[in-house]
Amino acid sequence: MNSWIEHAHYLADEIFAPQADAVDRGGEIPASHFDLLAEFGFYGATMADDMDIATFTQAGEILVAGCLTTTFVWAQHLGVARRIATSPNLELRERLTEDLRHGRVRAGVSYAGANDQPGLIARRVDGGYVLDGAAPFVTGWGLVDILGVMARDADDEGSLISVLVPAEPGPTVHATPLPLIAADASKTVTLTFDGVQVPDSAVDNRISLRSFNASLILAAWRNGAIALGIVRRCLGELTRLGIDTTASAAEAARIRTELDDALTGQSDVYLARARASELAVRVATALVTAVGSGAVTRGNLAERSVREATFTLVFGSRPAIRTALLDRLTRAADTVYP
Repeated sequence: MNSWIEHAHYLADEIFAPQADAVDRGGEIPASHFDLLAEFGFYGATMADDMDIATFTQAGEILVAGCLTTTFVWAQHLGVARRIATSPNLELRERLTEDLRHGRVRAGVSYAGANDQPGLIARRVDGGYVLDGAAPFVTGWGLVDILGVMARDADDEGSLISVLVPAEPGPTVHATPLPLIAADASKTVTLTFDGVQVPDSAVDNRISLRSFNASLILAAWRNGAIALGIVRRCLGELTRLGIDTTASAAEAARIRTELDDALTGQSDVYLARARASELAVRVATALVTAVGSGAVTRGNLAERSVREATFTLVFGSRPAIRTALLDRLTRAADTVYP
């Protein structure tokens, strides 16, 4: 077996899953979870030569099946690490790439400037930029060291300024905690930036909004692992309970194929992503049904899986995903499931 998959199984089965309910109830992720992800190289996954797309998605799904919350925080790091490793800012690249690869520096992310109504603006000043506005969802506050932030260029609405800022409160950065129905221990907050100074040395790139929007296909593909990881977990539990999961497992495999095919333009990534979340909701509710009355008490795997499946309906969503989900979830059953 591929060593990435072996390590993912070990972390998910032996470390994450046994503590997942406690993480959910207590609101804290053990620091050892992230240390082990670093030890096994997962912080450098998007920079690893031996990490192909099949391995990446399978490992991601396995880790989610073990603990969505831990995996959700870790996943924020990956795009930032890859972006710094390929940044035209050579000094920044040389200074941080290896620390990001090995998890010695851990990153969160905000794309607030890329929204249709950008919430975060970068204004050019001597020697750098000043950030003003708000990032509505920032995950890992207090758990990460830096934030990779996309802000809209005040002088060019078609461009984004990609910068790194310290992930710490201060007189110009204010955090408001957001209570989540699932993955609450991810420490997700709304950040308000009030004149945050960013030197040119912390600017990793200028990106056209058109280019960023094209990259959302890759983001939707990656996020599919979140929903399919919950599917993987629920199907495993249903099988253990003696429920025939053949049809659902086959559907999950088809969705994974569609997600992967989308990277080469052979399928619609947003429709596949919607189908993944829809399937997660269905198999999670099937698990509640199979478990019975015990599943309606707070703090068990079935109940948690339903909340986490619901979370995937809106996490990382785009208008096309939302439209596809609403279409499928509001149609008659005989048209959705022929």
